[in-house]
Amino acid sequence: MKSRIPKIWLSLALAVTVSCCTYQAVRTPMFSNVTEGAMFYANVPARLYEVVTNLKTLPQRMDPTCSECNQF
Repeated sequence: MKSRIPKIWLSLALAVTVSCCTYQAVRTPMFSNVTEGAMFYANVPARLYEVVTNLKTLPQRMDPTCSECNQF
């Protein structure tokens, strides 16, 4: 009976340690992905504005002399 108790405690301590380490290893990348996704989709109007602006300035970027001619 006395030899069982230390084995049980040792097994329990090892199981808790392994489960905590596994939880930390899995949680960290998943949490950062969720955070990045939330920040990306929270700024959808700003991203759409950037796309529209880039499309409007595309001809000027394709032909640098055009932007020089259109200066006020």
